[in-house]
Amino acid sequence: ASPSIKLLVDDPIVVNPGEAITLVCVTTGGEPAPSLTWVRSFGTLPEKTVLNGGTLTIPAITSDDAGTYSCIANNNVGNPAKKSTNIIVRALKKGRFWITPDPYHKDDNIQIGREVKISCQVEAVPSEELTFSWFKNGRPLRSSERMVITQTDPDVSPGTTNLDIIDLKFTDFGTYTCVASLKGGGISDISIDVNISSSTGNTIGDKRNILSSSKTLPLESTHLTTDRCGFSIEWKLHEV
Repeated sequence: ASPSIKLLVDDPIVVNPGEAITLVCVTTGGEPAPSLTWVRSFGTLPEKTVLNGGTLTIPAITSDDAGTYSCIANNNVGNPAKKSTNIIVRALKKGRFWITPDPYHKDDNIQIGREVKISCQVEAVPSEELTFSWFKNGRPLRSSERMVITQTDPDVSPGTTNLDIIDLKFTDFGTYTCVASLKGGGISDISIDVNISSSTGNTIGDKRNILSSSKTLPLESTHLTTDRCGFSIEWKLHEV
């Protein structure tokens, strides 16, 4: 009789890096008794994989080990049986931010009384577990009529949150922090600080330029200053 099998695991399996994962495949039919083998959809099994009959164990899993794993039963009678599961390894990486209008674009300047948007983006796996929090000077921010927080932006890539300051005031200067987290836990948060402040010793009237439209500022930069406006933006990226 043709072989039949089942997997004693969930599909998909979502795990944290560093965990040990065991996949169990058992025979439910077939004569003669089928042999069981494990394969990976793309590439070979990780070198550290431990195989024991229909049981596959990956110790200290990493993002490189993610993918679809299949158990195949074959007894040379009829067609081989195959069952698969997808392993997803949680990850947060590549945090970045940009400001609209761009403070380094001469054609579109930010002014007191105008709208300013701070955008924060990360790559998250799995994306459905991603959550964002906003803070100003260490205090939690909640969406309001003048400060609107959106968790996803249909016009931008996935994994993006925006903070819209509708009517910019001098009292809005300070350090804004975007914190990205995964609901499943076990992964360090990514935190991006954007410090918007007036430069020491400069007095700017309400109609003077402060910042200025939407290009991405590189993560390699650590401090950027708009001397012509008398205001500066400073930002940093760190894990919490």
